[in-house]
Formats: sequence, structure tokens, C-alpha cells
Amino acid sequence: MQTLRFAMCALVLAGTHAQAEEIKVFAAGASKVAIELAATTFTQMTGDTLVVTSDTVGALRDRMSKGERPDLTVLSQVAIETLVAQGHVHASQTLPVGVVSAGLAVKRGTPVPDISTVDALKKTLLEAKSLAHADGARGATSGAHFAKMIDQLGLRDAVQPKLVILPFGVDVIEGVANGQYELGASQSSEIVPHDAVTYVGDLPAPFALRTPYRAGVVHSSVKGANLLKFLASRDGMSAFSASGFQKVESP
Repeated sequence: MQTLRFAMCALVLAGTHAQAEEIKVFAAGASKVAIELAATTFTQMTGDTLVVTSDTVGALRDRMSKGERPDLTVLSQVAIETLVAQGHVHASQTLPVGVVSAGLAVKRGTPVPDISTVDALKKTLLEAKSLAHADGARGATSGAHFAKMIDQLGLRDAVQPKLVILPFGVDVIEGVANGQYELGASQSSEIVPHDAVTYVGDLPAPFALRTPYRAGVVHSSVKGANLLKFLASRDGMSAFSASGFQKVESP
């Protein structure tokens, strides 16, 4: 059945053009792994290759707002809505791909701390020897949220000496994986797929942050629309679930 579905999807996609092409994709850091997983199957089906540019949501949104034109982008729903309002993406050419949660990571094999309540989270942050998050000023969703949470918890003075801010969430998780930082804050989709770290869990209420993501075709690109069709298939969506995206809740 899996082989049959794969073959049918391949026939549909192959019918759109005969010559292999490069498809430019702007993928926010939280969706980078998912797109890379999807790219392997998509290329096998079509012969087309994905040229993926990854950055923070804010940085990629701003680049498109200023005129850059990838074929397709995967960003937070809020950023996609901004691009729709600006006329760079048509609402009818977008696809919900899942939800990511802000959470914490530790190096695999080390004790997993308790962050199930606000008090437990505060204790964990205070006891950690080092921690890192991505740069919210560069448009990192989880980084901006984590920085705000530290202030709301009244822990800024206590954690500032041991806190490191890095450009991207992937840098944070790599730092945790190689033992540079005891705790790393990032999106679930940047933590779950990494073999060398453990996902501690979502931040507790009222600091939980779940961010819906969408894929969108940029300026009605035919190549982007072809990729969007694949992402909407079972094989395409499985790449997102495998990388830590959770199912979009029904309204």
C-alpha cells in the first residue's frame, strides 16, 4: 500500500513538468529538519531538488517583504498572514503543516529536570550551570518568548551571568548536544529530531507557547505550487510529524 501511494503521488507530481528543476525554499529554523526530510522523498519522486535557506521567522519574512522571491516558504502562521496581507502569498495557496511548542533540551544521557510547574521550572533554571536560547531580536520566536519569560519570572539577575544568546535555535541545540550548555530553550521541532539531546518537555502554563506553522507559495510560483501539493500528501506531512511538529487542532 505504501509503495502504491508513493507511485501514485509520483505520477501526479511528474505530470507537471518533464525537466528537473531547483525549487527555492525559505524555511524558518523550526521547519528546517522537516523540509530536509521531505526533500529526500520529493527528489526521489520528481527529480527536482530543493535549495533551502534557513533563518529566523522574522528574518525570512522581512526578506520577502523587501522583494526576495523563493518559490515556497514555511513560516509561523502569523508571518504567513503578514505576507498574505502584503500580497506576496495568496491565502488559497497555503497549507497548515503543524504546531511546534517552546520547550527545553538537555544532553542525552543526563538527568532530565522537572519543568512541569512554574515552581519546578524556576528551580531548574536557577540550578542550571548554563543555559542558552536563540536571539529574539533577530526574529527567533522561542528566543523572544524565553527572554520575556525570564523577566516575568523575576529571574533575570540570577540567570544573566550564565545565559548565552545565540543566533539560531539550531546553534542552541548543537551547544547542548556537545556539552557547552546544560539547558537549551528552543522549539520542539529543533529538539526532538536531534539524536544527541532529550526533549525535557513543553514550558508549563502560563508560559506554554504553541506556534502553528504554514507553508505558502510565494508569488504564485508554479514550482512552489508543485511542492505544496507534495507537502499536503501523507508522505509530505509525515516529514513534519517525524521532526516534532504536532497535529493542528481542529477549530
